[in-house]
Amino acid sequence: MLDQNIKTQLKAYLERLESPIELVAALDD
Repeated sequence: MLDQNIKTQLKAYLERLESPIELVAALDD
Protein backbone atom coordinates (compact mmCIF):
# COMPACT_ATOMS: atom_id res chain seq x y z
CA MET A 1 0.00 0.00 0.00
CA LEU A 2 1.16 3.50 -0.82
CA ASP A 3 0.67 6.26 1.69
CA GLN A 4 -1.30 9.32 0.62
CA ASN A 5 1.74 11.56 0.27
CA ILE A 6 3.45 9.07 -2.05
CA LYS A 7 0.28 8.72 -4.13
CA THR A 8 0.04 12.49 -4.45
CA GLN A 9 3.65 12.79 -5.57
CA LEU A 10 3.26 9.89 -8.00
CA LYS A 11 0.14 11.44 -9.50
CA ALA A 12 1.97 14.74 -10.02
CA TYR A 13 4.88 12.89 -11.64
CA LEU A 14 2.65 10.91 -13.96
CA GLU A 15 0.82 14.06 -15.04
CA ARG A 16 4.16 15.45 -16.25
CA LEU A 17 4.88 12.49 -18.49
CA GLU A 18 4.66 13.30 -22.17
CA SER A 19 4.00 9.81 -23.51
CA PRO A 20 2.65 6.38 -22.46
CA ILE A 21 6.06 4.92 -23.29
CA GLU A 22 7.61 7.01 -20.53
CA LEU A 23 4.95 5.73 -18.15
CA VAL A 24 5.68 2.11 -19.08
CA ALA A 25 9.41 2.68 -18.64
CA ALA A 26 8.87 4.28 -15.23
CA LEU A 27 6.67 1.43 -14.01
CA ASP A 28 9.06 -1.14 -15.46
CA ASP A 29 11.98 0.32 -13.55
